[in-house]
Amino acid sequence: MKKKPNILLIIVIVMVGLIFEMFIYGSLLYLMTNDTKVKVNKDINKYNNYIGPTALNEYRNKWDMDESIFPMDITKVMNVNDYRMVYYNPWDAQYLSYLVVDYDDDAYKSEMIRLNNYKSTEYKDYYGVTGFSKYSLVAINADPYQGFVYALTDNKNRIIYVELIFCNYYYDLDYKKYINNDYLPDGFDATINNSYARKMSKMKNY
Repeated sequence: MKKKPNILLIIVIVMVGLIFEMFIYGSLLYLMTNDTKVKVNKDINKYNNYIGPTALNEYRNKWDMDESIFPMDITKVMNVNDYRMVYYNPWDAQYLSYLVVDYDDDAYKSEMIRLNNYKSTEYKDYYGVTGFSKYSLVAINADPYQGFVYALTDNKNRIIYVELIFCNYYYDLDYKKYINNDYLPDGFDATINNSYARKMSKMKNY
């Protein structure tokens, strides 16, 4: 005689499976709604939380990009005209920061010496970049995969520091929403499915 299936046991197993599935789904949903939020900081008093070697953990190692073009501290000789730090991490961390500083004559000369001594890297043709026409480029660290960190000047005591750091050859966020277009390199395109990303993907497949 065949044994009847234990209905209670089956119900318990099904319920445990449903609860486990709901727990996993809820955890993923929590992570997605919290980690995928674009975080923006405009408070210059919190500058060191996001820039430089003393930054908080998630902002300290920006895919090994050299951030030393940016000032390590905000000092009294710096008249900060504008500042913004943007962080987005849907799956991989992405950063966009800029700092606009007006210096007095002596401080400007000193900072220009520091930046001119920086060993800049090649950058043209990365992400369609052809150069800089709105401002003069002073120093740049560029990576064909991770992006750019650079400093510009208007040659009138203003220096603009910018970092555009991402991965997988494109930004997941609408970066143009967060930065003055004049601060971007000419021809820069890090939107999803940009031509540079397509070219690099084809090269990897060979």
